[in-house]
Amino acid sequence: MRSLSRFLFRRPQLWVNRFALPLQKKCVYGFSNGAYNNSNIKLKTIPLQNYACDPEEIDSKIGATDFCLFSSVQPIFPNNPMNCQIKIGNLKRITRPLLYTIISPDNGEIFTIGIALSKSVEKSLNSELKVLEQRDANGNILINDPMNNTFNLDIISKSRNYRFKITKIEMTPDGIFAQGIPYKDRPLTQAELQIDIKNEVKQISSLVSQIRKLAQIDRIEAFTEVKYSLLDSSEKLTATQIDEIVYQVAAGLSKLQTNNLKLNTSQFVQQLLESQTYIERLFILRKQLENMQGVLDLVNKHFKESDSSLLKLHQQTLAKLATEYIRQNYLKDAPNSQSYGGSVGSQSQVGEKQKQSVLVKKYQDKLSLITDESSREKVKREIERFSLLDKQSSEFHKINSYLDEVFSIPFAKFTPVQWDIQYAKDVLNKEIEGLEKVKERIIEMISVNKLKNSGQKAKGFILLLNGPPGTGKTSIAKSIAKALKRTSRFISCAGVADPTFFKGHKRTYVDSMPGVFIRELIKSNTMNPVFILDELDKVSKHHAGGADPYYTLLEILNPEENHNFTDHYMDISVDFSNVIFILTSNDTLQMLEPLKNRLETIDIQAYIQEEKLQIANNFLVTKSIESNGIKQQMIKYDNETLTKIIKAWCYQESGVRELKRCLEKIARKHATNLLTANPNLCDKVDELNQVVFDPTISSLDLTKDKNLELISQYLGPPSFDIQLEQRSIKKFPPGQVNILTVGGMIGTCFNS
Repeated sequence: MRSLSRFLFRRPQLWVNRFALPLQKKCVYGFSNGAYNNSNIKLKTIPLQNYACDPEEIDSKIGATDFCLFSSVQPIFPNNPMNCQIKIGNLKRITRPLLYTIISPDNGEIFTIGIALSKSVEKSLNSELKVLEQRDANGNILINDPMNNTFNLDIISKSRNYRFKITKIEMTPDGIFAQGIPYKDRPLTQAELQIDIKNEVKQISSLVSQIRKLAQIDRIEAFTEVKYSLLDSSEKLTATQIDEIVYQVAAGLSKLQTNNLKLNTSQFVQQLLESQTYIERLFILRKQLENMQGVLDLVNKHFKESDSSLLKLHQQTLAKLATEYIRQNYLKDAPNSQSYGGSVGSQSQVGEKQKQSVLVKKYQDKLSLITDESSREKVKREIERFSLLDKQSSEFHKINSYLDEVFSIPFAKFTPVQWDIQYAKDVLNKEIEGLEKVKERIIEMISVNKLKNSGQKAKGFILLLNGPPGTGKTSIAKSIAKALKRTSRFISCAGVADPTFFKGHKRTYVDSMPGVFIRELIKSNTMNPVFILDELDKVSKHHAGGADPYYTLLEILNPEENHNFTDHYMDISVDFSNVIFILTSNDTLQMLEPLKNRLETIDIQAYIQEEKLQIANNFLVTKSIESNGIKQQMIKYDNETLTKIIKAWCYQESGVRELKRCLEKIARKHATNLLTANPNLCDKVDELNQVVFDPTISSLDLTKDKNLELISQYLGPPSFDIQLEQRSIKKFPPGQVNILTVGGMIGTCFNS
């Protein structure tokens, strides 16, 4: 019963949807003798806006009362104090009585029957308003920031005649005001007078006692506000006393269902308020208690067997662990031949234990690789836990996977340090065209690190390459790794919004795994690789308002702290101080200032026309032709042709990506023309399955295209005016023009 109660009241979300249906759909309120059915009570709701009821619903003999209207989803019970948060808006004084209405959870509208609050609530609210009161020069009352004028007050209804029916609502800038008429009980019918009230109260007392005992098992106090002297009284009760019992028990039941079972009780409370006799209220409450008791009995019936089976499984697991502990600690020297029985099952268990012992021995041998003492002790404890676990245990595979990941880290493996300046110059000159200042800055950094870190475990450095798209930042990063003869790992940061991408998940989660830095370190199989973090400025914030991933990068990209990097999954210190981090970005304006201060930044400027021409001659032309399956001599370019393509189609480009696309487009269309004119071109292939071209096939000569007519057939009309520079030489008379200049995200306007 203890575990059942814990299951009910501490994890209600697992069973409310299944078993709470009777509380919501089976509440048919009828009398025990079948003479009356209360299902005809229909709750009317109205939107919280200007409203006037049908004149036929108003008795002209009854005078209406003006109220200040407040509403909330939290139900209130007559003569039962409740702490409530009240927003007053622009109200400067409470000059009318207060009417409290419940908001329906189904449609967000308010019920038409409300409860008038006591005058003590009005006085308390006015005293709170007086504290905030300020006056202007003319003596008018001012309220600062009305949206923040919220008070926590203990509210309570009037002692008598507290129910009112709303007949009119008026929305004003100063607040919401309403008119209401008293809502009174009707006389009892002849059938209602025959009901044994004493027996009904006795049944309610019995139901309250049963539910209260079940809640106390899990240390939950229920129905603490009920006057049990009145509930268990043997004397005849008056209508007022019955109402007092009903509302006290209903308040306790609503609190139990709302706080512990997460159920909404607004409909139940409103039906009590709108019932027109104390007999109806008594039976509404009894049926609600019976349904609650029925749900608890149903849960008890379904989970009783589960409790016993779980207890049995728990006992079996403890017995296995105790037996294994005794065998390992007291029967180490006992030979296998003395084991009782010789079944196949026992032999297989011995074989599994031997495999587990081999794994434990392998882990213990590698334990000395972990240099940090606290991390080594933590892993040692995990190995000891793993050695005591049965293979059928769910923790066995979790700890096995964790230890495999830990000892996959190459703790003692380092790539030999190469700070060869001449070799680095040769690689950079071969891989990178132009950008002489950038290459010079990289060589300077390599020279400094050669003087400072010439040992086997040379410290790494952190470098940021910042520049426009297409300027070769990623290629430069790969060239640096090649110049240093180190393994490089590429990590794309574009679109990363979750910090766990970098630091991993806690092992408490299902399918948890290490962060990307640990995973890439394991793949590189060395403790001093080159990590290329591409598109660092494209890291975005968490979609649910969580932590910013940039803050996670502050730890590993700090040379003073990354020797002690702790991944959430590993939970041990891993030294990243020997790793070289090369980062690329297009704009640093969105990056954190503390992160930018930790980085050595090299700005890569946009390519000028001469650099684009050299890159096209040395790299792009050959690559674009051969990647499309044709020979290099089949398309002829010269410097003048390439210059025309750059000016007419790639004039405003910072990098060379658009130029590369243009050259590939020409090669693709020429390949299509060749196959269209020679359908049997691919019939002849060599031993490498390469097409053997006929020497008589004519090549595409673009060097003779002086007016861009031939090139335009392949690339379409020029995107830019190639004669713009020639026309700009013409002198115009002096004048004035407004110029807007923009740098990053900062702009300025000046006259010229």
